[in-house]
Amino acid sequence: MIRIIGILLAAAMLSGCAAVAMQGATRAGDNARILANEDAAAAGDVEAQMKMGDSHCCTIAGSAGVLNNQKATEWYCKAAKAGDPRAKYELGRIYSGDLVRGMNAPAKLGALVTTQHENKPLALMWFNLAAEAGNKDAAEEAADLRGDMTAAERMQASLRQKDWETQACEWNAVYPDNQL
Repeated sequence: MIRIIGILLAAAMLSGCAAVAMQGATRAGDNARILANEDAAAAGDVEAQMKMGDSHCCTIAGSAGVLNNQKATEWYCKAAKAGDPRAKYELGRIYSGDLVRGMNAPAKLGALVTTQHENKPLALMWFNLAAEAGNKDAAEEAADLRGDMTAAERMQASLRQKDWETQACEWNAVYPDNQL
């Protein structure tokens, strides 16, 4: 019995090491993708903009442990304004409070200390726009979110959507307390 407990403890400790190693490998891949796509994204290539957004999204920036969603939303916004349905979906996801993907333990911890986790009207606006553009997941997300909103919040989302291209699309414009 003691031997089994020892094996289980050793396995648990190693899984923590594996998670750190996987995190480092993921970050290295993201950094390589950023370097490979930055010029094309800046020149207006929507696919490169999406890769930049994906690479920056929901990661920790620097040693302060701050979520790096500012750069992600900047790139997703550019792609969304160029008409990319997934960019609109990703903005809805971020503003709905879904800040972290996968098994990113440092980012999950950072999300817990983020002061403000959602902007429901803005999230609904982006999910609605993504659904209108053909993103199937966005329609389901919008329906779920709508059910968790007040009538006033739904109205605000509707009003924002009429003039969506002028709405705040950058993380710091929506969450000023969480600037990098």
